[in-house]
Amino acid sequence: MQAYARAHGISQHSRRRWRDLIDANEVEIDWRTHLHPSARPLISTSASSAAKESVAETRLTDAPTGDPPSDGFANRRRFSDEEKLEIVRECEHPGATAAEVCRRHGIVSSMLFRWRVQFGFGKRARAKLVAVQVTGAHPGTLVLNDLLQPPDGMTVVQLDDGRLVFAPMGSDPDAVRRHVNEQEIAR
Repeated sequence: MQAYARAHGISQHSRRRWRDLIDANEVEIDWRTHLHPSARPLISTSASSAAKESVAETRLTDAPTGDPPSDGFANRRRFSDEEKLEIVRECEHPGATAAEVCRRHGIVSSMLFRWRVQFGFGKRARAKLVAVQVTGAHPGTLVLNDLLQPPDGMTVVQLDDGRLVFAPMGSDPDAVRRHVNEQEIAR
């Protein structure tokens, strides 16, 4: 034991501590970490792998016993345009998520979004602009009232030209107006 500890650069104190922990069964050794990578179970976090596995499982369970084994390329699923459109429309239902629909049909999300673009669901309607004519105001000046509510602890002070500014609660409105005028003149 001491020769092993010296060869691996382990101090006597560490060696004794580990020995005591192992003797007291306080150390659990995960035997899976000592397996060769080829013997470890395959774990995947990618959506495409999960979709392939679920499709492969359904094909294996639904396939008649007389079919020859798949070569890996013949199991690609084909969807008609009607099926694609129906799957895309499922995403439009309230509360439906793309991930949920993809899982249900065994497809990857990139395929679903490709189909959305193909059928025109990915495009947003362009905003329609309307001409606005302002009357009774100075040319080029437009005042929009009540768009922002004052933050907590602030009050609204109206300036002489109709603009609104926020000032701390309890501020003198005339002092605020003078301060804003001084700042604008200084520019």
